[in-house]
Amino acid sequence: MDYKDIFIKKRNIFLTAIDNYMEEQKKVLFKILKTNKTSKYGEKYNFADIHSVMDYHNNVPITKYDDYKTYINEITNGKQNILTTDKVMLLEPTGGSTSGSKYIPYTQSLKQSFNKGLEPWLSDLFLNFPDIINNPMYWSITPSAKIKNIKSQISIGFDNDLEYLYPPFSDIIGAKIIIPDIKNCSAKEFYSITLNEFKKQSNLAFASVWNPTLMLNIIESVQNPQKIWKNLRVISCWDEGNAKLYAEKLQSRLPQTYIQGKGLLATEGIMTIPIEGIGKLPCIQSHFFEFIDMETEEIKLLNEIEENKEYSIILTTQGGLYRYRIGDIVKVYSKYKNCPLLTFVGRENNISDYFGEKLNEQFVKNIIKKLGIDRISEFYIFAPYFKKNEFYYTIYIEGNADTKELEILVEENLKENYHYKYARELGQIKGFRFKRVKNGQKQYINLCLKKGQRLGDIKPIMFSNNTSWNFKTEES
Repeated sequence: MDYKDIFIKKRNIFLTAIDNYMEEQKKVLFKILKTNKTSKYGEKYNFADIHSVMDYHNNVPITKYDDYKTYINEITNGKQNILTTDKVMLLEPTGGSTSGSKYIPYTQSLKQSFNKGLEPWLSDLFLNFPDIINNPMYWSITPSAKIKNIKSQISIGFDNDLEYLYPPFSDIIGAKIIIPDIKNCSAKEFYSITLNEFKKQSNLAFASVWNPTLMLNIIESVQNPQKIWKNLRVISCWDEGNAKLYAEKLQSRLPQTYIQGKGLLATEGIMTIPIEGIGKLPCIQSHFFEFIDMETEEIKLLNEIEENKEYSIILTTQGGLYRYRIGDIVKVYSKYKNCPLLTFVGRENNISDYFGEKLNEQFVKNIIKKLGIDRISEFYIFAPYFKKNEFYYTIYIEGNADTKELEILVEENLKENYHYKYARELGQIKGFRFKRVKNGQKQYINLCLKKGQRLGDIKPIMFSNNTSWNFKTEES
């Protein structure tokens, strides 16, 4: 079946909306408020009395996940009309490497809002690379998570990621998708099973993975992968923030393949999508956006944010998250029809602070770049290390580069932070050292899985404030 007209229509609807993006934003906000004014949350914050964006700011506070725990507990006990009047279909688990699981309510309206972003992206992708549709595709599907210690009257988790989509997109992908049998397998088995399936697919045309390191680990044992998968036209993966280095490495391994950077998407909401020839556009018809200026802490709307400045995203969604500070930092790198184009920079408030040392991720990244550590190894993670009553900082690193002098230089640069230097003088921090690891990315992914993360949630990191990384090192 020729879907070209559908693809053109879906993409054009989205791009036409960009012409009046603030009007679209207001439509989204007031539809959410009107629909949910009789919910428990809507009544608490007087949604019925909100008639302007300023009213919304004055009535409703900025929130984080902890602000919703009581409401979500009620939802798990089977209660409806709590955060939304729309029925909660299920709770989708998500979580990071340093925090416990979060449970995000999913309604039919929230699913529709995701599709308002996913469909123009997929339409644009298929229009630019039409041969993808008729050939095998690999989509990294995150299986339903095994949830322990949670009693719920409502379903937990989608069975797989394709449930986010509506026809015809779910039908198109479902007809050509490669799904290796990876249920209940270990991370090591995942790579071998997936690679074996890949080898059978000489006509593989498209691969979608979240983390580029997953694809790198799948193909690492293959010589000349560009010859084996000579028809692989596009790989969709993260290419921003900490993933940039690995996306570039993946491009070098598959030079004939186009690496398309994914937009910014989380379980809570879809924020940007890539459109060829334009860039990464905000999903203006999906959620209502606000932004916190990282310099001034001022609240800005989409039409008020400026090029070359960084902002923390605040989302209002159809799933019952209101003025939700999701923790993602973006930078305005350009504009299209006066609408900001956004690139992901990193997570906010990523600070390691055990003794008042206040080591900020960006400060550490600057040291790593200044000393060229990012050029001597494809894998490194800066993290605190605590063992036998000794606390120090380390960079877990792969490779055989001589790091003796670097160890001294890193320590000297860390001491430029007054608080770190003071903690060293007090003997609270014993210093800095490198620790060598083998198969760093595979170990990292394995450790994330053991912490309860799903493959689709695992993001590349280069800085951590967690002491629980139990990497196997050359000394262990």
